Amino acid sequence: MWRALCFCLCLSGCIRDQVLVTRDAWTGHQSITVQEREIYRDGDAIFVARPTIIVKDGRADYAVLTNLRRRDANSPYIERVTSLGHDMHYVAHDRLWTHCIDGCQAAEVGAIHLSQATFHAAARAGLPLRIWGTRGRYEGIVPAEAFARVLAQTGTAP
Repeated sequence: MWRALCFCLCLSGCIRDQVLVTRDAWTGHQSITVQEREIYRDGDAIFVARPTIIVKDGRADYAVLTNLRRRDANSPYIERVTSLGHDMHYVAHDRLWTHCIDGCQAAEVGAIHLSQATFHAAARAGLPLRIWGTRGRYEGIVPAEAFARVLAQTGTAP
């Protein structure tokens, strides 16, 4: 039994560290990302993020994909995202109900668009974020190792 438990724990670490590379046959876009990292949690909300690079025709776009979920009846609504006092370019993609296991959670998913230089800097020091919303404020750091893993997959050093 202990062996099975140890195996599961090791496997869960491997999955978290895995870099996910996908190609969309219709658009030709290649996506390079990692599993979501939880960067904020309290009694009302959970905020997860994942650094991502989208490549097409030799051009790369850099972003952090976000998912903010609330555990009460009020849907999240992100108004502003900052890092170290600077406004970030955030675009909301959808508001939906997710994680419907024992009641659903209202969520807002979106992307924080980054420059190549900011993505590389985040691979060295992480990306501290403050999320400003009508129903709460949240802060956390997207870890440097997540950015570094994505860059390593492209053969680029941070």
